[in-house]
Amino acid sequence: MKEEQRNEIKVGLTVIAGLLVLLFGFSVFKNWSIGKDQYELRMHFPQSSGLQRGDQVSVNGVRCGEVADVRLENGGVLVTALIESDVVVHQDAVPVIQMLELMGGKKIDIRQSSSGAPADAGFVLRGRVDPDIAGALGVLGQAEGDITSITAQTDSLLRSLNAVVGDKALISSVKETVANLHAITGDLRGYVSRNDDKLDRITGNLLRLTDRADTLLADLQPRIGTGIDKAETVLGNADSLVTDVRSLLAEIRESRGLLHTALHDTTLVRRMDAMLVKLDSLSSIIINGEFRTRVSLF
Repeated sequence: MKEEQRNEIKVGLTVIAGLLVLLFGFSVFKNWSIGKDQYELRMHFPQSSGLQRGDQVSVNGVRCGEVADVRLENGGVLVTALIESDVVVHQDAVPVIQMLELMGGKKIDIRQSSSGAPADAGFVLRGRVDPDIAGALGVLGQAEGDITSITAQTDSLLRSLNAVVGDKALISSVKETVANLHAITGDLRGYVSRNDDKLDRITGNLLRLTDRADTLLADLQPRIGTGIDKAETVLGNADSLVTDVRSLLAEIRESRGLLHTALHDTTLVRRMDAMLVKLDSLSSIIINGEFRTRVSLF
């Protein structure tokens, strides 16, 4: 009887030890945490890209949680992750869905700096998805038509270039143009070498002319300033004269003297005109009578 109890105790201890080893293995290889506090962190992505519950979540490359829920929301995917309580995720952090292995699997890597306000329970981080092999193949499939078009255009361009390069007349013209340019360059070099002294004299004359012009401007500057002052004085006097004339005209308009009456009284003007006509007639009679008297005397 005692032997049987001992065997049962041994079996029980063996089972308990096996369970402990199993739990230890899961905790090491699956990053299970027993007795650790966790909190929920919500993240929004444009798509899940194959992310599933239980996939690992890391912060700056260090694993510290796992995906708890994945569901559709607001035209994208809302992911809820369980993060260890001793890990602080900031509000400016950027979660990124990445490939876990080359053959498959996904993970979330949260990239953040060392500063920033912590993300509370109601805060939602905005994340993005890194392209994987499947995404790259999809992009290539979408770009297949463009690649075909680019290939056709490149082939057409190469044919046109071959046609241009193979045109003997064009090549001959290019060679002739290059030869002419070479000849012109040689002529210019020879002209410069033959007229080197003349060019030096011309340069020296230009420098002397520039110096003289500077000296002349320096000499004329006081005179120009004096002339400008005199011109300003004349303009000021003219402005004063115009002001006086305007004042005189205003006084004439506003006064009631003889000049104002003569300018504005039409009756007086007519009388003066009639008087002038009579004076002209009288002077004509006097002149004619005097002329006749002198003629009769002779």
